[in-house]
Amino acid sequence: MKIKSGGRMEKERLRIVWLNKKDRSILYAKLSLMELAMSGEIDFIRTKSSSFDRHVLPQRAIDALSPALAFFVAYRGDQQCRVILDTSESFFYMSSAIADADLYFFSAYSPEIFEEHRFLTPYPWQKQERYNLQGYRKHFERIEREFGSYFDKIVRFIPYPVVMNLPARRFRRTKQLVIVLLLIDRFLKKHLPQLRFGPLDPEYLLLKMRYQQLVGYRLNPLNYDIAIRESLWAWPWHRILLYKALGNLSGKKIIASLSSQEADAPKAWWRHCIPEDEIDAVVRLLQEKPEFPEPYEEMITSSRLAVFPTGKHWGWRAITFLSLISGGPILMDRPKFEPYFPLDDFKIYYNESEWSDLANILNKVTSEQWNMIRKHNQAAFDKYLAPLPVGRYIYQTIQKWFDQNEGKQI
Repeated sequence: MKIKSGGRMEKERLRIVWLNKKDRSILYAKLSLMELAMSGEIDFIRTKSSSFDRHVLPQRAIDALSPALAFFVAYRGDQQCRVILDTSESFFYMSSAIADADLYFFSAYSPEIFEEHRFLTPYPWQKQERYNLQGYRKHFERIEREFGSYFDKIVRFIPYPVVMNLPARRFRRTKQLVIVLLLIDRFLKKHLPQLRFGPLDPEYLLLKMRYQQLVGYRLNPLNYDIAIRESLWAWPWHRILLYKALGNLSGKKIIASLSSQEADAPKAWWRHCIPEDEIDAVVRLLQEKPEFPEPYEEMITSSRLAVFPTGKHWGWRAITFLSLISGGPILMDRPKFEPYFPLDDFKIYYNESEWSDLANILNKVTSEQWNMIRKHNQAAFDKYLAPLPVGRYIYQTIQKWFDQNEGKQI
């Protein structure tokens, strides 16, 4: 703590040293801290792996950092806090690097798992005779056995974020600028051991451009009732029932595709999850190739209702985050993981009965209701999930940790 004139105590400025690596799935969180640095609240420095202090984070932990994880050290005076940001879609991917962290922000935070030390409650439709959950239970038991003593380090985070990579083809008018910024960013990361953040930072400008594109989807008009692309990689019969419900909707503008890498395979892994008398109909469905007239991001943010079955490991979906940004109505399986904010502040419909309410919910969403829900959800997103609020949540959580551990030998 610093003492200002008048005797008032002021917290010292945080300095964050970020380990630069392949972090394509964590770029949204990176942008959040960059925005915090832009506001003057922290110093933000990126360091190459080869220059990172192995006394702070050993090589074994660095090797355990997947593209969905980021590591940084926060410094406040002579205190330091080792932080992992994990945007993995599920607890299934929890990293052993938690052993070398002080705080572990986790998108897949489950009170059942991390507070009660028990396996999460499956959905009612996840019946054992159709879905074998034994592998998940064994995986949870391994995580609890190996990492259970570290669960008190885990804190809630944001849902699995949208992809923030910037292929130049996405930006028609500014394509040349994007290419130049990408080249500069790659050069700096390759040749400089440390990068101190500034307002003209090329990586920041690229991420900012992508974020502005995402926010721009809020201006999309209502063009479709439902646009959806799914694969059978997760809970196959659950998805088939959704597509059956979609097929029963008449007079609606629906574009839906379902895929599988083993669409025609007689021994495809998903066949054991589907009734035998439904197999031929499912194969025909997989062979259909409907045309999507626009990029999927454009279509789903122009849809009356965005529909999201749960991910393979009960996880968040990146495309769901996109719909939270644009604000449109969502129908989804109720999430098993809790973010740092009350998700009920968003207006979201939850699938409670194997998609039997799909038609009723779609009919409820009139054009007027669509606009009202979008405005409400956009305000909720800007309050909790825009980059700066996310950065401030990270900042406040770290400051709280420093306050609780001041004077302790960590």
